[in-house]
Amino acid sequence: MEDSFSSHRQKSKFLSEKAKTLIAGGITSELRYALPFPIFISKAKGSRKWDVDGNEYIDYSMGSAALLLGHSHDAIVDAVNSKIGDGTLYSALTEQELEWAELISDMYPSSERVRFVGSGTEANILAIRIARAFKGRSKIIRFEGHFHGWGDDTNVGIKFPFDKPVTHGLPPNVVDSSVVCPADLKYVEEVLSKDKDIAAIILEPSGASWGTVPIPDAFLQGLRKVCDLNDVVLIFDEVITGFRWSPGGVQALEGVTPDLTTLAKNLTGGLPGGCVAGKSELMDLLDPSKEFKGLQAGVFHRGTFNANPLSTASGIVALEIFKLGEVQQKADLLAGKLRQNFSQIFKKHEIAGFVYGESSTFHIYLGSHKKDDLTSLNAHGLKGIPQNQVLDFQMSLRSRGVDLLSYTGGVTSSAHTEDDIERTISVFEDSIVELIENDKIPRL
Repeated sequence: MEDSFSSHRQKSKFLSEKAKTLIAGGITSELRYALPFPIFISKAKGSRKWDVDGNEYIDYSMGSAALLLGHSHDAIVDAVNSKIGDGTLYSALTEQELEWAELISDMYPSSERVRFVGSGTEANILAIRIARAFKGRSKIIRFEGHFHGWGDDTNVGIKFPFDKPVTHGLPPNVVDSSVVCPADLKYVEEVLSKDKDIAAIILEPSGASWGTVPIPDAFLQGLRKVCDLNDVVLIFDEVITGFRWSPGGVQALEGVTPDLTTLAKNLTGGLPGGCVAGKSELMDLLDPSKEFKGLQAGVFHRGTFNANPLSTASGIVALEIFKLGEVQQKADLLAGKLRQNFSQIFKKHEIAGFVYGESSTFHIYLGSHKKDDLTSLNAHGLKGIPQNQVLDFQMSLRSRGVDLLSYTGGVTSSAHTEDDIERTISVFEDSIVELIENDKIPRL
């Protein structure tokens, strides 16, 4: 498997070796680590991307789920091109960012005020800071496996064991300020009954890692009630679910309004940027004209690239498309077709595992368990597929021209076609057969 992959990607192999001498770890994000080496991409359009060796891929990473419209969508390209000649950074306000903020508030029930930031990680850092300041408490409740970026406050609970930080370099008080829970309302209620220093609860409303670990039915509604009863801020991290699950994200679908929402990725049409959107009483802490507990503003926040002209232009165009709901419907249908056919292939070849997902996502679990008992699999189980199996699975698909997002799943976009789906289904079965022949995948 590895020899075949490498033989068609010699330039990527060379560049990977060179990168190790220039870039820390040879990669700019841990998600880009791959065996036997990462691929180097030269261009992308629609549902496809091409590496430096000329290999073509049907892309289900889609900019880590940031490209619901696909690569280089004409409207996004035109919006950026129309603005770039006017300057890329003003260090001042623009009329267009008001238009952008208004679009967000029209779609998101929680959005009475918006503050733009540079990324999804920054959005979550700021939302947590606002919640702590508003409540005058220091701790946050997080859930096992839920990912909120690489900031200090969110680096406990990402990986198993969930009560340990995933990195060195965190002060003990930062680690202790995160209380990590399973997605269990009774457990949360028990924590809140004992610990009166909880300022906020933050979660991915899809479930951990863009739905890799789904949450129980009515969990969001239950959390809203629990937060109200205990005077705790509820934060939805809709960095991935925002605009993708629906024009108004998960909160609009489920009818559950958080106090703060974090958005990024599709918010900008795939360019850098993000925002915190929330109730005015919380967002007013960012207002330098208002005093809060002796400070003006009560919460400090800056950012050179916040609402830069290019991301703003791209974001406005993207949101005008998203608010219609048509691109979401198309992507959802295509993902559903992948899930259905992948499941049939698993059954045909007696693979131990199952395929699942919501909206425009698909997730693949490798291991002995029944799909109809999915909720009994906790975050450790669903995110605990051995890394060698994950990397082999990714490499087998990638060698045939299909690239995934992370773990063993991916997302569709409105740029994917029926031909892409049919090709992917065929490639998926070929990969499954290869993995079986090389004893790389569990079977019933």
